[in-house]
Amino acid sequence: MNYRPLLSLWVLGLFVVSAHAQKLQITANHSDAKFILLNDYDDSDMQELGTGTIEYKLEKNSKNRIKITKPGYQPVIKEYNKDLKWDKDQRVSLDSRRVEIAAEPYDAEIFVDGRSIGTKGIYLVIEKDRFHTIEIKKSGYAPITKTYYNSPDRETPPFKDFFKLEDRQVRLEVLPADGNVTANGISVGRGNQDINVPLGECVTVTVNKDGYVEYTKVFCNKPDTDPEPPVREQAKLEDRLVKITTNPSDALVQINGKTVGTGSYDLKVPLNGSVEIRVLKDGYVRYAKTYFNQANMQEPPATDFIEMAVDEAYTSSVSSDLANVRITVPVNSAHSSEEAWRILSSIVTRYFDILETVDYNTGYLTTSWQVENFASSVIRTRVIVSSGGNSDQLAYAVKLISQEAFLDGQNSVTVKDDEKFEDWSRILKKYEGLVQEIQARLQ
Repeated sequence: MNYRPLLSLWVLGLFVVSAHAQKLQITANHSDAKFILLNDYDDSDMQELGTGTIEYKLEKNSKNRIKITKPGYQPVIKEYNKDLKWDKDQRVSLDSRRVEIAAEPYDAEIFVDGRSIGTKGIYLVIEKDRFHTIEIKKSGYAPITKTYYNSPDRETPPFKDFFKLEDRQVRLEVLPADGNVTANGISVGRGNQDINVPLGECVTVTVNKDGYVEYTKVFCNKPDTDPEPPVREQAKLEDRLVKITTNPSDALVQINGKTVGTGSYDLKVPLNGSVEIRVLKDGYVRYAKTYFNQANMQEPPATDFIEMAVDEAYTSSVSSDLANVRITVPVNSAHSSEEAWRILSSIVTRYFDILETVDYNTGYLTTSWQVENFASSVIRTRVIVSSGGNSDQLAYAVKLISQEAFLDGQNSVTVKDDEKFEDWSRILKKYEGLVQEIQARLQ
């Protein structure tokens, strides 16, 4: 069979197709999508071809590159090679969303899904049924985060989005690391925190930990009136806090002789310092303790409950307005001076074993100190008698001296340590009737 005529016919058909340029109908999935012919050399826009659907005749001397665009979508570029056979009907889909993102300050970093993409501005492309999260960050500012979705059941992404970092952020470095942080009274967590300070507002930050004095600072973001907040701030809890409670609940708490609380007191112990407290109440042993906030010293407790012991000196004595007071005792005229002196001396010697000074002529008598030792204090007692009254009547002045010296942890107090003794408004029960007996016997 002779195939030469068929071959000639096929070559002729190919020549006819090549001689007649193809004409395509190109349709986009959006009726307002634009078709733009691109420059073969730099892909710049050269000619707008139409919207929605166009008819395009492939050019012999062109790459036939066409860009299909619509605001809010990633453009699609299609190239139709003139040497290929194309179906007449061509369809193009714009499915990927595109958001033009700009940010200020201009050196703020733009992150997409945790990866730094750039600064100032980017184009974010979101493929169909996907999503991306952006974050705008700069040191010293509160970051802004937003997620864009390309799904029919989600909010449509905008064409453009602008972000301006205005709220400030302070990186709070907390020591000890488990300190509890609150901002404007709301707990934000333990340890280091990022504190956001909204534009035009102030935020009060506190850091607490049992056993430490509270840290408090106010950060303001008011550019017109206040200096800008720091990028970093160290909240170091250094001063210690001891919450003291006492039993009895009405005991006085004193520091340096000044009453600072009754029944309870929050004691602050400065770094590298020490504070001594005293707890006082009539009828109980006076309590003294020193708290240290120093290296190589036992750290102070967060709380301290002080149970006061009953004072035996108190239970062994009575309150008296005759203590340490010069009492004048007139002598009844029925008694001679010798008899009166004998009565007076005999009464005193029943209470005191040793008379230190006795002078009948001047009417002067003193006893030695009688000492009673208790767990918390030393009590010393003595009597001084001297002549009193006027020349017309015999009288004696009697003074019962009662003094107390607190031990306060000292090794010992002797009767001769005068500087440690103070007048005591009480009298040991063994001496309670002395003055009254002298009054009764001599008057």
